[in-house]
Amino acid sequence: MTIRWHQLTSAQFAGLAGGYGGAGAVAALAHAQLSKHLLLIKFIATAWSGDRTHRDRAVDVLARAQAADPERFARLLTDPLVGAWAARTTRRLRGAARSEVPLDVDCNHLSAVATAAAALTGVDADLVVHASPGGVTLPGLGRALTAEPGHTPLAAIVRRGRVTVERQTGWQVLRELTGSAEREELVVTLDDLDAYRGGHHAPPADRLSDDDLRRWQDAFAAGWSLIARYDRERAGELAAGLRTLVPLARLDAHSARSATIRDAFGAFGLTRPSTPAEFAVMLVHEFQHSKLSGVLDIQPLTDPASTELHFAPWRTDPRPVGGLLQGLYAFLGIGQLWDRLRGAPELAETATRELALAREQVRWGLRSLDGSAALLPAGERFAAGVRAAFATLAARELPGRVVRRAEQDLHGAHQAWQRRNAESLRR
Repeated sequence: MTIRWHQLTSAQFAGLAGGYGGAGAVAALAHAQLSKHLLLIKFIATAWSGDRTHRDRAVDVLARAQAADPERFARLLTDPLVGAWAARTTRRLRGAARSEVPLDVDCNHLSAVATAAAALTGVDADLVVHASPGGVTLPGLGRALTAEPGHTPLAAIVRRGRVTVERQTGWQVLRELTGSAEREELVVTLDDLDAYRGGHHAPPADRLSDDDLRRWQDAFAAGWSLIARYDRERAGELAAGLRTLVPLARLDAHSARSATIRDAFGAFGLTRPSTPAEFAVMLVHEFQHSKLSGVLDIQPLTDPASTELHFAPWRTDPRPVGGLLQGLYAFLGIGQLWDRLRGAPELAETATRELALAREQVRWGLRSLDGSAALLPAGERFAAGVRAAFATLAARELPGRVVRRAEQDLHGAHQAWQRRNAESLRR
């Protein structure tokens, strides 16, 4: 398995800093994930002190799969949830994370990845995988149903692209959502199976019913239609990099939630949004986090040793500079989308109001960032790009009453934040 260095061109970096970047820059971020995931897998294979036979077989199958079909191999290895597993397991091996799952089971998910790689590339293989609750999940393929309890080792046989798991009772396929509008298409996996799809602030939803799947499809198509019609550049970015949506359990009846895992580029978790505009905003919001995380994989922007804490208008707690930058970038993208959606007659009033609020949030976030000693030189350049993009939004003429309301809301949020965090800020 070969590993390559990656870097962004000056134009790609500048474009991304401005909130967009384009499909080419996003494709570069996505491509870098292959090297990242291979490095993590190499570490796992080296540090894994469990069954060497399982490890050696998995590594051998992965090497043969890469040689047999490099493109399909790369597509699987850049799966966001492969990245989530590899990062989580690496942290466990380094003592930086804990889990109730036996460490050997997490490490041996390498055999499940190898099983999927063999099936996708036409390589024959004999491996041992571990069941998780419900069965054996194979990234990019689905779940082999078994009646075995979690963590049970089971034989997995791959012949001519077909997988058979010991004591298998059935199969659940991964399903997709498709959006098509204005000659722009986006197809994503709706992953309600993978054993490593968790880690958000709400648990992942269980297997969706066919009726739920249809509701997700309708909502996704409507949200995508807004982006494709009114923000074509953003549509191109999403088509180049968004791979997976993880449905989350709805913890209450009134709010939609979404979150991105740092190590799962091109994926995020969400509850099903109730309106097309809400879905469109979620897609842009969370993919902004993926883009910035992808940049950080290639180019550090902040000093990891910094202890600075900042006001972030979208949070009630003081935020480190890295968290502030993530939020700034997300809300810049939200503001840019609402600016475009002002062109939708049915959304013009809402979009104007939301644009005013988003740009005020970015304004206050940039004030917090000003003078930070935690930004590296690349971080200073990135922040300058955010400021320039914000200046474009700030120049939009909006109704005075809408602007004043946004200003009042943010001023009130800042005062409440100061009162809430007065003690911690004095330390």
